[in-house]
Amino acid sequence: MTKSRSAIYAVLALSSAVLWTPTATMAAAIVVNPGESIQAAVDAAAPGDVIKVMPGDYTETHGGPDAVLITKRLKLIARNTTTESVRLLAGAGNQNGIVVRGLESALVEQVLIKGFTVEGFPNHGIWLEYANKFKIKNNTSANNLHNGIFPTLSANGLVKNNVSFGALDAGLWVEASENVRVINNEVHTNPTGLELTVSKKILVRGNDIHDNVVGLGLYHPNGASLPPLGGDGDWEVIGNRIYNNNLPNPVVGGLVGALPSGIGALVIGVDLVTMHKNEITGNDFVGITVVNWCDFNDCVADPPVVDQFPDNNTFTRNTVTGNGLNPDPDFPFAFLASDILSFAPGSTGNCFSDNTADLTIPTPLAPEC
Repeated sequence: MTKSRSAIYAVLALSSAVLWTPTATMAAAIVVNPGESIQAAVDAAAPGDVIKVMPGDYTETHGGPDAVLITKRLKLIARNTTTESVRLLAGAGNQNGIVVRGLESALVEQVLIKGFTVEGFPNHGIWLEYANKFKIKNNTSANNLHNGIFPTLSANGLVKNNVSFGALDAGLWVEASENVRVINNEVHTNPTGLELTVSKKILVRGNDIHDNVVGLGLYHPNGASLPPLGGDGDWEVIGNRIYNNNLPNPVVGGLVGALPSGIGALVIGVDLVTMHKNEITGNDFVGITVVNWCDFNDCVADPPVVDQFPDNNTFTRNTVTGNGLNPDPDFPFAFLASDILSFAPGSTGNCFSDNTADLTIPTPLAPEC
């Protein structure tokens, strides 16, 4: 998916300028029962209404690419019980599960999606494009075959207490977005568990990231085929558990298929990342790796849209132990297996302090923060 530089800048400008003004209109509550259409309720709702979906399985029959498409301010809430959940399953023609889509010139404001299991879609599970002040909470994305939960071109959001597994790209991916908090999610069994690209002011805290090919992917803009925002970075990765990311890569070909299994956190060609107080263990190849983009990608065929070096990244008080103990012997760089690998000639301003690690390359890591 390719997005223009002007579209990304427009989103950031709008997200800063748009202010929500309450109206005197009271929000209505619309109830959807099994056998009824969630999309029909969304279409009938006025901006600000609350749609409550009762437990059961739902399949939309309209045949469109998006099973449930939201283009206005709404709260979409699944009313799960202790014994039964709300599941949205792919119907004929559906490519995506729940989609929030605004316009470059008019972002969708204040959408809440809460409590759904979205399962078995060929493309994305929960996808936001041109959204502002959004909340994605307590959902499960199961076996949606591109990305699980995917906010892009959006701003001022919260992604919290979700579970995402079984994608063939990223379980949870924040792309081309600003001021998004990613908190207390569980991502597992994906090529990349939790991915950030081309974004500003992102907080990743308290997430459980395990059994992926790569647990946490902090990727250069070329990884998303996007231009930089300008001032990209200010990514804080704090207090996450990143462990046992040793899934054999299920994808063949492309950038995703090239990801080597056994990496906890891959910081490749990005700047201004702070990793603090994370627990990273049991990853067969490396716990944290900091590398240049062009050292592991073909920058002749695909020249980098921005400098390829990871600069000004800070790593403090992380516990990075028990990694690098079982690298794939066929991987050409298996000899670099370690807890922390910093191999980025030409980069500047990266520093490491007060981390607990058994094996680092180089030893000692330098400079300190």
